[in-house]
Amino acid sequence: MNGRWAINIDIEGFSKNYEHSEDRKTFAILALSELMDSIVKIGTLSFPGDSDKNSSERLFAHQFGDGFIICSDFPEPDASRAISIAVAIMRHMIIKGYATKAAISAGDMLDIKGYYPKSVRDAESGIVYLGMGLMTIISVMGTALTKAHKLSDTQKGAVLILDDNLAKLGLPEGVELNGDAGNCINWVSSNLPLSDHIAKKSGLETANPQMLIEKLNLYCEQEPTPPAFWIEATRSMIYL
Repeated sequence: MNGRWAINIDIEGFSKNYEHSEDRKTFAILALSELMDSIVKIGTLSFPGDSDKNSSERLFAHQFGDGFIICSDFPEPDASRAISIAVAIMRHMIIKGYATKAAISAGDMLDIKGYYPKSVRDAESGIVYLGMGLMTIISVMGTALTKAHKLSDTQKGAVLILDDNLAKLGLPEGVELNGDAGNCINWVSSNLPLSDHIAKKSGLETANPQMLIEKLNLYCEQEPTPPAFWIEATRSMIYL
């Protein structure tokens, strides 16, 4: 693999829900909170890194708006672990009532804080004081982020998209792939023991395909309902 893998995962319908009503604004915020919590659990319980055993398994995650970029520490032979992590999160989120989209690519992620002005470089904990106001900064950037984010824009719906180059490296046994519309992984029906293991070890919820489909259908019926094209795209990618 050329570069570290990166999962770009965000909340579907975040802006629409946030702007719809006070109740749905709370819904959107809780969705982001749930996504954040699931990433923390995976990072601390499944892949914390261990200096005495295997620190390279550790993960790095950075928030950008209503989503996150999750990165590996080093390049890996294929995207098996990334796929399993993404599937575990997407299943957990829909069970909780929230739809997500994820895209997996690979590239570099660099600490670019050294290029920032001295006033920012000297700031502690990523916080710059603007008099009585504040500026918060992100000190990482790279092609892992930009490529995964760009890939996410190629498909509509609650889908899991895999970069073509990663797909060519091989897929874990049990993955169902829809190659007719780009490399979209059926995150509902794919049989991934590693994903199930991650969910169990991290305390995330999982379910059989029938229950996941029921949760998706329930999501699609809630106001504000997703557009018809979004529902169709979601269903076509997971063979509903």
